[in-house]
Amino acid sequence: MKGFSLIALSLLLIGAGCSSSSSSSSDGGVFTSINAGQDWTQTVIVPTASGIGTLATTDVLNMEMDPQDDTFLYIGTRQNGMLYSEDSGVSWRQPENDALADGLIYHIEVDPTDVCTVYVAKGARLYRTDDCMRSFDSETYVDNRSGVSVVQVTVDWFNARTIWMGLSNGDVLKSADSGDTWQTVLKTGEEISSILIHTTDSRKVLVSTYGKGLYKTADAGSNWEEVDGGLSDLQKSQDVYTMIQSEDSGVVIAATGYGLVRSEDFGATWEAVQLVTSAGQVTIRAVGMDVADPDTLYYAANSTFYHSDDAGSTWDTERLPTARVPRAMIVDPDESGVVYLGVASATD
Repeated sequence: MKGFSLIALSLLLIGAGCSSSSSSSSDGGVFTSINAGQDWTQTVIVPTASGIGTLATTDVLNMEMDPQDDTFLYIGTRQNGMLYSEDSGVSWRQPENDALADGLIYHIEVDPTDVCTVYVAKGARLYRTDDCMRSFDSETYVDNRSGVSVVQVTVDWFNARTIWMGLSNGDVLKSADSGDTWQTVLKTGEEISSILIHTTDSRKVLVSTYGKGLYKTADAGSNWEEVDGGLSDLQKSQDVYTMIQSEDSGVVIAATGYGLVRSEDFGATWEAVQLVTSAGQVTIRAVGMDVADPDTLYYAANSTFYHSDDAGSTWDTERLPTARVPRAMIVDPDESGVVYLGVASATD
């Protein structure tokens, strides 16, 4: 299955080399399950010119899967730049670009129409490659304001020349020409945590923030409304960490300070998802779903993995093989039992 026969090799090689890292413990990097979280394998091999390195000491903050090839994965780390895998996470490599080989990577986005076009958010810059990472344009966007970083980027599936970008100061920008020019279309005043484009009508866009809830447009950004839809009744639900959606956008799940919340009308109204833990008891940053059957949900918090097949009415739990914080999750859209989990050391 997609090269997973090589996972046993990865277990033998963990620790055989060492990449630079933010922690000395070896329970970091990426964990993979092929049976919906019942068992996990740490997949961290990094072949280098000097030998075999490992991601086992690395903090992973975000993950991306190529929309056209589910064996091709990308990760953004806290201190070790970006890495990619061409074999479902069995091994990882870094692009030959010094600027992206270390430091914090906020977000990675693959053009859904062109596998060789990738956007990378790092610091005040948005990088772009059009040649499968052989080279990068570091001037796709540069913010000259002190302390402002590019933290989110999303490509319109209908017209890939349309790019949406979120900044740490709460601004949302839009480009209609693949990043040659940009227009500020929304100012929220709070860091942008995710941007969702509706999968059947790309004029509809949902934006979340870390402290001021959600914003929605139905006309490609000309007009915006601040969303409540019941969120004000759920304590800390205005703190939104991430959002995911089903393949038809019929279900959106947001991970918030309250817990998980669910919308069946692309963010107009929300209701709480029933969890094992009480509201606000755990911080959930890693959440996933079967995009074809959104009643199948996954989330990870602390050292536990949660799995529901009935939209959260009941949950199965499994212990995770790491003490680090789950930060990012990808569920394979073709094989929903295949789950990738990125973890990172806790920070203040």
